[in-house]
Amino acid sequence: MWGHPGIGRYIRELVRALALECPNKNFGLVLPPYSCAGVPEGKNFFHERSHASIYGLREQLEIPRVARKFRLFHVPHFNIPLLFSGRMVVTVHDLIYFHNLQGFYSPAAQAYARFFFGVLAKKRCPVIAVSHHTKEDMLRHFRRITPDRIFVVPEAASPLFRKVERGGLLEDFCRRESLDHPFVLFVGGLKKHKNIPLLIDAMRRIRKRGLPHELILVGRPDARNTELLKQIVEAPFVRAVGERSDEELLFLYNLAEAFVMPSLYEGFGLPVLEAMGCGLPVIISKATSLPEVGGDAALYFDPRNVDALEEVLYNTLKNTELRKRMAEKSAEQAKKFSWAEAARRTADVYDRAINA
Repeated sequence: MWGHPGIGRYIRELVRALALECPNKNFGLVLPPYSCAGVPEGKNFFHERSHASIYGLREQLEIPRVARKFRLFHVPHFNIPLLFSGRMVVTVHDLIYFHNLQGFYSPAAQAYARFFFGVLAKKRCPVIAVSHHTKEDMLRHFRRITPDRIFVVPEAASPLFRKVERGGLLEDFCRRESLDHPFVLFVGGLKKHKNIPLLIDAMRRIRKRGLPHELILVGRPDARNTELLKQIVEAPFVRAVGERSDEELLFLYNLAEAFVMPSLYEGFGLPVLEAMGCGLPVIISKATSLPEVGGDAALYFDPRNVDALEEVLYNTLKNTELRKRMAEKSAEQAKKFSWAEAARRTADVYDRAINA
């Protein structure tokens, strides 16, 4: 999943941090057959290739053979190799399949996830949870898992996401993207649990109250979310710009007037920290893991109450001084999370698993 926009980001940042923080450990990466940008090279890194696609039968036949080459195998998602009996660490990002908000996931997808989580619960391997919410969610659903098996290791924003001074690069990007109006930014996959229709509705309301702001949605579209696609087409103030490079995303964070994440469910919510690293005022729903990430630097609202989002968004965009204070708090909150610390804590879990 090296190139995946969500879990891939976790893998890429963690691996790069492990390379810096653990120079005396040897790491093997199981990669797809094509070239992967940014993969660490060096004497303590070696690469194995797998032709298996994720979630497929070939994955279950091929990955155990590769995994046996390692003293410890770290699976960064719930799709564990069922036929592998060696030492293993598994990262769990969320249990969204168990909640199935707004009926987004098919019965087959839910059954698949529940089966793998059930097998994981029976194993004795350590589990890394990316938030305390994810840990508590696992403990609620699986009585076989004891709290001492789950280690919370929060994610962090890449150092790339920082405040950029206004100048040539930003101005060139504005012209290239025709960013002629102030805008509010959302970053994430355009899935149902992201609750984007609520944000579109709130934006429509504040525009009726005289604000000129547009809404820019950055993220992978989902053809199954037909209702959202229809709303985007019908709203002239909404621009869905698809997935963007890290540099383009950096520019968008720095040009936006506010970042909003209205999600009903998040295992962590990494774009919140990316936005905060760029000194952007952040408005997020008071749901699941998001208060852990936003702390007292964000403004919160009930994700099922459009009136609440309308008011906090309108007040933030109208008040320049408030946005300045929020931006300062955002930058400080982002500094509380680091991939270096995540790498050290992950390495501690590796040592526990090896020495158990």
